[in-house]
Amino acid sequence: MATSTKSLQRVAVLVGTALLSFGLPVPHAQAESPPPADRADSPSAITWLERAASAPDRVSFHATQQVTSWGPQGASSAVLDVVHAAQQGSQITVLGTGESDGVKAFIQRTEHSLGPTVDGGPLSLLQATYQLVLAGETSTIGRSAVLVEARRDDQTLAARFWIDKVTGLLLQRQLFTVDGTKVVRATVFTALDVGPKQEFISHLPPMLPEGGESALGKHEAGRLRSEGWNCADQLPASLRLYDVHTDQASGSIQFAYSDGLFNVSVFEQRGALDPAALTGYTAATTHEGAPVYLRYGMPSYAVWESNGIVYTLVGDIPFDVMDQVVAAFPHELPEQPRALDRMGKGLAKMALWLTPMGALSSKLG
Repeated sequence: MATSTKSLQRVAVLVGTALLSFGLPVPHAQAESPPPADRADSPSAITWLERAASAPDRVSFHATQQVTSWGPQGASSAVLDVVHAAQQGSQITVLGTGESDGVKAFIQRTEHSLGPTVDGGPLSLLQATYQLVLAGETSTIGRSAVLVEARRDDQTLAARFWIDKVTGLLLQRQLFTVDGTKVVRATVFTALDVGPKQEFISHLPPMLPEGGESALGKHEAGRLRSEGWNCADQLPASLRLYDVHTDQASGSIQFAYSDGLFNVSVFEQRGALDPAALTGYTAATTHEGAPVYLRYGMPSYAVWESNGIVYTLVGDIPFDVMDQVVAAFPHELPEQPRALDRMGKGLAKMALWLTPMGALSSKLG
């Protein structure tokens, strides 16, 4: 496969796919008065989300976190041990009994190009895309929390955030399908220990090598389009282009999109796709019949080739949106047999049936 996944610094590793009954409690909260018709955000909701965005810079903690994603394949889940040191970063260890048990990674706390983030989503894009409402006060894992909701233009539920009242830490988050009826991704702390004893990680685990990666920035999109790359400023479901990176070693370019909740990266690399290298992927087709290879999980992947470019989409978008995003990119339809070829095959079949042995072939097996 002519694409590099070295840039995908995610630690969500599948532990199993049998947790179909796993569910997170939806608290009964005293909601604020209904939002005005012009979709104005609740000032208190913005304040709490800003506090959640800044909390990792102020608060050190040790936690157990469960991440679950629902898709066509059922539920995929991972349990993580997280040791976070404020201003430094997080050491994450995968817990479980499979091959991933004990795998460690270190994620350094860095500034996002679009400012503060909440669970990886830029807060500025979250405000621009959704209406943010304070739904009330509740509790989770024995801690007092506030519940903030993100709603779409049609008032369907897009996300819920449980924010700790004492520390401002994001304790739990749920993301919903486009109709607002089903959870497609959930992260929740199942245990949390906040305190100064977690203030510093003395021996940092190795991070993934940079590999000659460099940031180009969104302003380079026009030049890249003129060179034949595909980088739309916006994708379906209000996903906006916010960053561009290049990998000198592989020659691939990463286009990063987000709506403040869901994050998608599209890697483009010139070359030819080798389907034999896509172990674990499911072969599918677009509505027009173009081949695409899918793997749902944490995150989900889609790989295809068009006009000499191999596309690899990596994201946490809902499965009902993923098809729309994939369809927004160029695709190459398989060659169709020419009319003369079809006629030749038809005549050959007719000639076969005109022979005595041809007429008996089905009976002879």
